[in-house]
Amino acid sequence: MQIGLQMFTVRNSFSKDPMGTLEQIAKIGYKNIEMANHNAYEDVGTGVGLSLKEFKAKVDELGINVVGAHILPADGAKNIDPFFRDYDRFKKIIDFYAELGSKHLSIPIDFFPTKDYLLKRCESYNKLGEMCAEAGIYLLYHNHYNEFQRLNGEYMMDLIMENTDPKYLGVELDAYWMVRGLFDPRDKIREFGNRLAILHEKDFPLSQIDNLNAWKVIDQDVPCDYVSFHSATDPEYFIEIGDGIIKIQDVIDAGNEFDVPYIFVEQDYTKMAELDSIKRSYDNFRKMRDLEW
Repeated sequence: MQIGLQMFTVRNSFSKDPMGTLEQIAKIGYKNIEMANHNAYEDVGTGVGLSLKEFKAKVDELGINVVGAHILPADGAKNIDPFFRDYDRFKKIIDFYAELGSKHLSIPIDFFPTKDYLLKRCESYNKLGEMCAEAGIYLLYHNHYNEFQRLNGEYMMDLIMENTDPKYLGVELDAYWMVRGLFDPRDKIREFGNRLAILHEKDFPLSQIDNLNAWKVIDQDVPCDYVSFHSATDPEYFIEIGDGIIKIQDVIDAGNEFDVPYIFVEQDYTKMAELDSIKRSYDNFRKMRDLEW
C-alpha cells in the first residue's frame, strides 16, 4: 500500500501558491496526490485556475502521480444534486483527469433526506460511473459519518452499495469518520473488499475523547444536512496521523488483506501550518509497517 496526500489538507497553501506547494509536497516525500477541486463549476481541473498543460508539466517534473480528485461545486453541498446530474460538465472533468492518467474520481460528500432521494442519487452515481469507466476511471464514494445514519432502520451506506453497480461505483473509505460513527474500519474494509480502492486517514486527539461519538450531537435516525453535519465537527477534533487514538496500523493491515493500493492523508483542520502538518503525518507514517514509498 502506497501513501499519498489528499490536497484538501493543504487547500489554503495550494490556492495561494499552487506550484510552490506542489514543490514542497514533493520535497517532503509524497509521490501520490488526490486533488480537491471544490470549484468545479468554474474550473473543471484543479480548481485554482491551472491549465491542464501547466499542471501536467509540473507534476511530471516533480514525479507526482495524480491518483484522482474530489469534485464539488464552489458552494459545496448546497448544490450537490444538480451538479452531479450535470453530465456535460462532468464529462469535461473526466477528460481533464483522464489526460493526467488519473484512475479515480470521487464523490466527496452527499446528503440523503429520504430513501427515495437516495435511490435517485444512486441512479446518478451509476450514470457518472459508467461515463468514468469509458475513460478508464473508477468512480468512488467517499464516506463521512452521516452515511451511517439510518433510513427506516437501514444504513445509508448499505443502501448506496446495494443500489449501485460495483463496476461503476467503488469506495474511498475514510477510517476517521468510520470511528466517529462508532464503526470499526476493519469490519467495513472486509465487507467492501475489492470494491475498496483508496483509504483515507486522519487522527482523533485523546484530549477530545468525550466528543468522539458523533451520535451524541446528531440523531442517527434523523438524516442530517449540510448545516447539521458540521455540528459534529470541530477543528479541535483533528490531529496529525499517529498523534491520536485511531489504530492506524490496524487499518493498514486490513487494507493490505485486499491489496488496497493507497492510503491518503486527509486532515480537515490543523493547528500547525499546513505543510508542517503533512510533514508530521508523513514522518509518522514512516514509522508504520507494510507501506510503500
